[in-house]
Amino acid sequence: MKRLLLLSVMAMLTMVSFGRKHVENATIVADTIFYAANKMSVVSSSDASYYRLLMTVGQGMNKKDFFQDYYMDGTLKAEGGYNFVDLGNDANTVIDGEFTTYYPNGREKWHGQFVNGKRHGYFTMQMRDGGVAVVQYNNGVNVHNYFTVTRADGSIEKHSLDELKALM
Repeated sequence: MKRLLLLSVMAMLTMVSFGRKHVENATIVADTIFYAANKMSVVSSSDASYYRLLMTVGQGMNKKDFFQDYYMDGTLKAEGGYNFVDLGNDANTVIDGEFTTYYPNGREKWHGQFVNGKRHGYFTMQMRDGGVAVVQYNNGVNVHNYFTVTRADGSIEKHSLDELKALM
């Protein structure tokens, strides 16, 4: 019974991740920003590892600021909301709201929520082997000293948080 429940949850997570909508009907509010692999701004696209577009959706009190990062081949790398973008050093950017990163092949990698630059709630990682890793955060701090991985066959494993960096 537990295995059936776990398979159902894994299937729901997969369906939810494929059902996410990208930002639509947005207004671009800045020129393209180019960043090197070390997250420092560069002037030329030939020196860049990725580039960013800043945009807004809505008006007045409903206005939201979003960004989309792209690999240099034009494939979506990341997207989400923000409070502040550091044009010189992307490491100082403050992400706020829903946030998703993608593998170079376009498949979703990480998905979760940020609140004023801090991870909050459940972050899911779609692993290359078909498994799903889940980490829970509260105000930027891991809630548990482990993360779980649900494999494609329904088995669940606990792993040390130290192993998480290897997956990123």
